[in-house]
Amino acid sequence: MSAEDRAASVDEHPGPGVLLHRLASALAYAGGAVIAGVGLMSAASILGRATLGRPILGDFELVEIGTAVAGSLFLPYCQANGGHIIVDFFTLRAGERTVRALDRLGAVLMAAMFLVVAWRTVVGSVDIARSGETSMLMRVPIWIGYAAMVPGVVAAGAVALAQGLGVRTEERAPGD
Repeated sequence: MSAEDRAASVDEHPGPGVLLHRLASALAYAGGAVIAGVGLMSAASILGRATLGRPILGDFELVEIGTAVAGSLFLPYCQANGGHIIVDFFTLRAGERTVRALDRLGAVLMAAMFLVVAWRTVVGSVDIARSGETSMLMRVPIWIGYAAMVPGVVAAGAVALAQGLGVRTEERAPGD
């Protein structure tokens, strides 16, 4: 099978690793859009303060929420491409098979951590929604920020679980 045939086959019927990588990339772009929006809002607030003496009321609240949401949306891409910090002190002299097994175990542990964080974020979001807590100045319901973080954390957990099961999720070179 030629490289072109393999590439066409992947495009027609992408496997789970390709689909997870596409999802991770889409979420990273969404996180970038959130950060861009936060940056534009901050610039508008600074300009308003400098020119009119009136910043956007509660701009820091939006920065806090937007940064948290964007950070969660970047997690799946980081996980999919092996972007987390790895300490290889103990595996420097280990064989390739041992390192692969430990990497898969680490991915399963990451998946468990991500999914527990997602579960607790959902629980926290529901509790905060019930209590009616809002931000101090803008009165934005706090639960919205928590709920918006859930998709990124769940997707990161799915990517890590797939990696733990041996699915390749990193971006592949053409013909790979």
